[in-house]
Amino acid sequence: MRAAKTILVLLAIVATVGVGASARGAGAATGPSVSTSAVRSIPALAESTCPAPTYGAQFYAPTIPGGGKTVALTFDDGPGPSTPAIIKILRTFRVRATFFNIGESETRWPNEVVEEADDGFLVANHSWSHPVMTGLSTSAQAAELDMVISEQRRLVGSWPCAFRPPYGDYNDTTLALARARHMAVWMWSVDTEDWKAEGSGSSYWIHRIISLAESEGGALAHPVVLMHNQSIPMPATVAALPTVIQYFQRHGYTFVDLLGRTGPAGSCGSGPSEFAPSPFRALRPGSSLAPGASLVSPGGQYRLTMEHSGDLDLAVLGGRSIWASHTSGHPGSSLTMRANGDLVVASSNGRVLWQSGTAGHADARFEVRADGDLAVATAGSTLWSSLTTQSTLTPGERLEPGWYLESPNMACRLIMQPSGNLTLYSTRRQPLWQSATGDAPGTSAVLQRDGSFDLFSKTWQRIFTLGTAGNPGAVLTLARLSQVVVRSRSGSTLWSSG
Repeated sequence: MRAAKTILVLLAIVATVGVGASARGAGAATGPSVSTSAVRSIPALAESTCPAPTYGAQFYAPTIPGGGKTVALTFDDGPGPSTPAIIKILRTFRVRATFFNIGESETRWPNEVVEEADDGFLVANHSWSHPVMTGLSTSAQAAELDMVISEQRRLVGSWPCAFRPPYGDYNDTTLALARARHMAVWMWSVDTEDWKAEGSGSSYWIHRIISLAESEGGALAHPVVLMHNQSIPMPATVAALPTVIQYFQRHGYTFVDLLGRTGPAGSCGSGPSEFAPSPFRALRPGSSLAPGASLVSPGGQYRLTMEHSGDLDLAVLGGRSIWASHTSGHPGSSLTMRANGDLVVASSNGRVLWQSGTAGHADARFEVRADGDLAVATAGSTLWSSLTTQSTLTPGERLEPGWYLESPNMACRLIMQPSGNLTLYSTRRQPLWQSATGDAPGTSAVLQRDGSFDLFSKTWQRIFTLGTAGNPGAVLTLARLSQVVVRSRSGSTLWSSG
């Protein structure tokens, strides 16, 4: 990437038209047409599921229902050797992002493209070879777009819904070609200039990237932040990214991709909205959870209890603990959401035994979320999270309608649907396996003490079984490779969804 990017985007924002003298991006709602031959080169356009794009280039992050500040992290010129590290950071902080990939790089790092898609990030088009688009003929521009579309469909089965022209350089032809392919054209409003580090990981570059992201992004309500993911290592970008994310979280921004999607980056598709997680239970500043008292997640899958022993414990239905504050040995302790936004477990004499470290946020509240995650959050961001994931059922545990398991990498989700169908969904909302029992509303899934995994109707008639009985101590878990697996006590596989 070159310095021209910064100059071009400033010109675009100030002039409110496109880049350069041809008023790019200032077209009418319908935009200019393109030649019939260029349109015909679109590969299987009918397979696109992208929303109808707005004509013209866009510079600011999508808004969300209810309002509030949003920020879109975008990574150009990938994939590359730093892609796995970037994905790991995004996954750790559970934020959305968009990857603008170069087709030639996708052929060199295909596994990284698959990882981007499988983790729920938006995989977008940055041309095949990173040329200056305005220097190409209409047919050459179309080829740059179409080859990436074909490669992405081959690798991950999805259609890119967004296009960013290399160097930020485009004209009316570029806009029309992208729109004909159901791709919105996205620029940026914050340039971290991380590409200038040229592979350096020095503190100078790390601090410079952070400073530009915070100074430019913090002045906007809906920034689109430009970072890079080039074919050379990007150590300064990787090192700066956690601090950049935390800055926007502290300042109340919601992370979105360029389709406007929010929520944990790796969260699996949850299928129909009828069983999407319902609102969470919360403690507001000044309220407490006394010894022996509990908060239950929406739907009742998880219970947080302030134990009489002094330990704060989160358990799944059936009693198995999946998170604890490890403060036992202090009978009479309580959980308090302080007026300053800090969540603390304090002994009966006021000694702080555990705290979330979120002081300074008087508008924060503590939430027990439907997915079992504990969080201290403001209206626009999560300040602290337990990042709890339940990926295993042990003997005696069950899934009631609307309850689910999530794989350790958050790449797939097994959901007991209210319709009665038990379904494993990928992060791209595609069903990978199902029990085909969708005509029995109110069905529950139970892992029996003898190792049998069964589905029972509301009247407790068995309507489905995996046939794994005779293996006491067996567990059902979600594996890394998008599978449901039942394993014996010794670890051998008794059943797998494939």
